[in-house]
Amino acid sequence: MAISRSSKRFGDRLEATHLKTVAIAGAILILTITHFVAGRGTHRLHVIHIILAGMYIVPIIAATLWAGLRGGLAVTAVISVVYFAHIRVSWPDHPMENANQYAMIVVYWVLAAVAGTLVEVEKKERTRRLKAERDAVIESIASLSNALRFKDDYTRRHSEHVSRLAVLIGVRLDLPDERLDVIRWAGLLHDIGKIGIKDDVLLKPDELTPEEWTSIRQHPIIAAEILAPIHGATEIASIVLAHHESPDGSGYPKALKGYEIPVEAQIVRVADVFASLVEVRPYKPARSVQEALTILRSMAGTKVDARASRALERLVTGGAPVL
Repeated sequence: MAISRSSKRFGDRLEATHLKTVAIAGAILILTITHFVAGRGTHRLHVIHIILAGMYIVPIIAATLWAGLRGGLAVTAVISVVYFAHIRVSWPDHPMENANQYAMIVVYWVLAAVAGTLVEVEKKERTRRLKAERDAVIESIASLSNALRFKDDYTRRHSEHVSRLAVLIGVRLDLPDERLDVIRWAGLLHDIGKIGIKDDVLLKPDELTPEEWTSIRQHPIIAAEILAPIHGATEIASIVLAHHESPDGSGYPKALKGYEIPVEAQIVRVADVFASLVEVRPYKPARSVQEALTILRSMAGTKVDARASRALERLVTGGAPVL
């Protein structure tokens, strides 16, 4: 199911974190073993010890880049302990050399603190830039939402309904806040492409002809073309483009299947189908919530994502406002 893509991405992140941790631990272990194994009887061996001591900087920098200030300090603490042990075991009764070696430990801490602080500052600056970009995107999206209201107030209200439902489903599936924000805007704008559909088709009070349905099915493409040029809205555009795709490949416009469909698009699709069923349309009466859930169950796994559908059903059972 498409939702498993979210679990897969989370698993990939955990695996990447695990590999990074193993790499850092492995580097520290190799350096430490080499330190203890290498002799100290010649000038050449002494130079090797100096090089090895300097090489501890590599895992410190790596940890700082991957895990920030705390990660860098944690790795520095481990290195300080093992390097101190090396000093006491391999270099006893060498006060002058020990002074240099203790100074190296101080260098490790200064390096970790400075590098970690710079990384944290860079993260804050990146967050600030992303927030500014996000604010600009939101303003653009708000303008598009207003344009949709003037085109067709029903579509505007439906889009708000879908957006709210999609977020509730995402919360139920434990998606992180940043994904919920993307889902919120994708739900709000999933039908923005209907701006490009002729009024006699969009506002027709009767069932649509096959030719008219072909025209209506262009709205995800139109929506994606509207959103794509907006800086920062590329991902929203891809979700909107795919919100009529089905797990079995019978959807449109690209006939995507299963994992090919973004998780967020599958969530928006479930919200869209449910909202369409329980809302009054010019050509049909509203279905009850239970009737809509029954229809969704029959579509689960083929036309809509099963986990998202079950999440919506649990929301109804839990008394969440779905109308």
